[in-house]
Amino acid sequence: MHRLNLLFTLSSLSVLLVTIERFSFTTQVFLQPYNFLRLHELVQMIIIILFTVIIPALLLREVTQNFSSIKQKEFLLILTFIVGVYFYATGNGVHEIGSFFFNNYCDVSNFSGNICGGFFINDYYLGNILYFVGGFMMISALLLLEYKRPNKTYAKKDLLIMVINAVVYAFAIFAYAAFDRVLVGLVYSIITTIFAVYLFMLVRKKYLEFPVITYTALTYSLGTITAVVFKLLR
Repeated sequence: MHRLNLLFTLSSLSVLLVTIERFSFTTQVFLQPYNFLRLHELVQMIIIILFTVIIPALLLREVTQNFSSIKQKEFLLILTFIVGVYFYATGNGVHEIGSFFFNNYCDVSNFSGNICGGFFINDYYLGNILYFVGGFMMISALLLLEYKRPNKTYAKKDLLIMVINAVVYAFAIFAYAAFDRVLVGLVYSIITTIFAVYLFMLVRKKYLEFPVITYTALTYSLGTITAVVFKLLR
């Protein structure tokens, strides 16, 4: 299996892990003292989100050809990726903690007051905005770095695994964009789709040389279009 396909597959597994974990026993285990968090939030913050950062970091190594001959402009993209990781991880932490307190100690359908209102904002807005801004910075840096460095090793025989993984990951994008209480996830997916598709259109005649761009454009197009259609028909 091509190394990029291995990383695409690991990304798909991370999506499945997120889903399985959210319905596991960890959501019923409250941590002591004072029930300060559930095991679920801790697993999300220190294991699953770490996993979803390591995979893009390995993709970064692939698209830069093991960080070879990094130029000044490319270094700025790598710095963008690093800042994106910071916002992504910080946003997830704010979201998970806000979500725990909001959903366990507030009336989620009719909340009021600074405390529950603050938990709601941290959960749905501040946490998600930081998370998605960081995600976009990571993705855009990866795609622009690949755009400058075509891949000569990806072949047509590798496409099937890419497409399967794109479909799997698109379900996660659809879930964020279609079912969230607020529109932050949908706005993020639309912006990322436009960016990825724009780059894909520039390289479409040599798309095999740009597998990460092709994978991202396909993944986000599938997830976002289905989410928009779902929202419109709902």
